Amino acid sequence: MDASLPTPERPPGIRDVARAAGVSVASASVALNHRPGVAADTRARILAAAEQLGYRAHPQARALRSGHSNTFGLVVRNLGNPFFLDIISGAEEVASAAGATVLFLDSHYSVERERHLVEAMAAQRVDGLAIAPVGTGQSIRLWQELRPGMPAVALNATVDGIPDVSRVMPDNAAALELPMSRLAELGHVKVAFLSAPRPLMADPDRLRHFRRLVRALGLQSEIWYTPLNLAAAQSAVEARLARPERPTAVIANSDYVAQAVYRAARRIGLAVGPDVSVVGHDDLPTSELLDPPLATLAVDRLAMGRALMRRLLEVETGDHVEPVAWVERASVRTAAPGVGHRRPTGAGRPPGPAERSPDTSRSRRGA
Repeated sequence: MDASLPTPERPPGIRDVARAAGVSVASASVALNHRPGVAADTRARILAAAEQLGYRAHPQARALRSGHSNTFGLVVRNLGNPFFLDIISGAEEVASAAGATVLFLDSHYSVERERHLVEAMAAQRVDGLAIAPVGTGQSIRLWQELRPGMPAVALNATVDGIPDVSRVMPDNAAALELPMSRLAELGHVKVAFLSAPRPLMADPDRLRHFRRLVRALGLQSEIWYTPLNLAAAQSAVEARLARPERPTAVIANSDYVAQAVYRAARRIGLAVGPDVSVVGHDDLPTSELLDPPLATLAVDRLAMGRALMRRLLEVETGDHVEPVAWVERASVRTAAPGVGHRRPTGAGRPPGPAERSPDTSRSRRGA
């Protein structure tokens, strides 16, 4: 048996295509990589031979030859949060239509792991990288150093001070104005905001909006810094809700983390809704199944994934700010009597997001 012929153990290579088409390996390479330099009839003959043999270029070999892999990376902070699964679905939809491949990786909220993942993506010569970063986005700077000129997209992050980055995020200003205005109308005086620890915080603009609205509405506030996994968040929330001067409402930065508030409240005998109002963010499909159903901010996660992928493919450029909508459910109630001073309805309410047109062109809004 001729060892030079393709076999199941040795799939056809570019030399087999060149031999079948009666051309040089160089001509076959030019045609198969869709570069100019061969006549139209020769190109057709080469492509027909490749199709007949079942030739498929090895992605890494093609990347080494061309400098491009048509493969892209997406690094997120926590794949346990269903929010990111919808982002992935939207990105994959656009990538598939473009014939591109996306690698999805989880940093587990670790700066060190995130750095290693970025280095691995650069070594594999992926053509662009989207990151929901841990902290201020230094991993994006690393990507730009390792793969200069390749597109970078920040997901749910402000990455202030980093140039040449497209941002894909929800409208964070509206995401705070809508629930906080509603809580003030319902008589809440003290509101807590559940946040990632400062070194891990990727979207400090949410915290800035919260503080601004506390002042505008004349509210008291607490900021609870905690790792955003359920066990750590539950422990932190439980300790704070057990105090006599507890807040009457808690705003979580995601529906996922809002579950920790539910668990903590129940462990110390508080009823979500009547005793402590809870607000989430993302409107996950499971949120209306909680008891009571979770009030939250709806955001089109699939649209965010599509926008992210279009920027990696450089079909679109610039930032994308996804609108949010207030979804009121039974986890938000009138402030419980006897827990702080009741405010008159509507007192100190600033103009709500529904009364303005969000400026989706702002490049520093983040999410």
